[in-house]
Parts: sequence; structure tokens; C-alpha cells
Amino acid sequence: MVLEFFSQIYLAIINGLSYALGPAKDYPLAAVTILLLSVAMAMISAVATRTLTDVDIMRRRMTEVREWQSAYSKAVRAKDQKAIDRLKKKETTIKRAQSEMTKNQFKPMLLTIIPFFIFYYLFYAVFGYNLVTVAISPITLPYIGTDFNFWVWYLISSFSVSTLIQRVFNIPSVSD
Repeated sequence: MVLEFFSQIYLAIINGLSYALGPAKDYPLAAVTILLLSVAMAMISAVATRTLTDVDIMRRRMTEVREWQSAYSKAVRAKDQKAIDRLKKKETTIKRAQSEMTKNQFKPMLLTIIPFFIFYYLFYAVFGYNLVTVAISPITLPYIGTDFNFWVWYLISSFSVSTLIQRVFNIPSVSD
């Protein structure tokens, strides 16, 4: 009884979203719609990250860890035992900095993961349960082909725009 009630609510939401999107949920407009949805989701994530973490501290910690890792790998390659011993003394500090960075990166994820799952579950249904082509590639991609369903196109769009959005919001990334 309760599951049937929630199923009816879910179907009502799906039908409402489908109706609201109209022709924007069908090929070729679906590709643009999903791209815009991925931009919106990336912006929500960036705002959450910007709000919940101190990005300046994150950037400093990332630089510190990267410099230590580089120096340590150089010392190991050069077999410079003095440098290795000196760098080993800082290892606990670096591990603590890495742990702090990981903890700070999880803060926004804990806030956004449930809404993202709900978003995906809703739009997955709106765009045909991955049975409908929403975008076509001019080149054949290995293991994917040329016809993209919602999941594949959302993934490609999301990876494409998330780095750009992180740059706009000045959020540090691994490549910084």
C-alpha cells in the first residue's frame, strides 16, 4: 500500500517533468537539455564546495602535499638516503594534511549526494530509462558507439563542464 502510494507520486513527478520539458526531452533537444542539467548540477556542487570548505587552505595543502611527493620521489630515484630520511620526518604531517583534505572534500559531497541521486533517478525516467537515444556522436567512441542514452550523455556533459565550473568558482582541483 505504501509502496504503491510512493510509486504513484514518483510517476506523477515523472509525468509532470516530461510535460514541462515537452519537446526538450526528445532528440535532438534532449542533448542540450541534459547539458544544461549537468551545468546546473555542477554549479550546485561548486556552490556547496565553496560554502562548506575553505578553498584557500585546500589549495595550500594540495601544493604542500604535491611538493613533498615530488621531492620524495626525486630522492628515491636518486637514492639519496639523507633526503629520504629528512622527508620521512615530514611524512606524518603530510599524511595528516591529506586526511584533512579528504575530510574537507567529503563535506559538500555528503550534502549533495542524496539530491543528486534523486535528480538522476527522476531524469533517468524522463529521458526513457536509457533506452532512448538523446545524442548522436559524429565519431564512434570505443565501447560506447555513436548513439548516447541519458546516462552516457550526462556523464560526458558532466565531465566536460565540471572542470570549467570549478575554475569559474575558483575551486582547487588535482591539476592545479
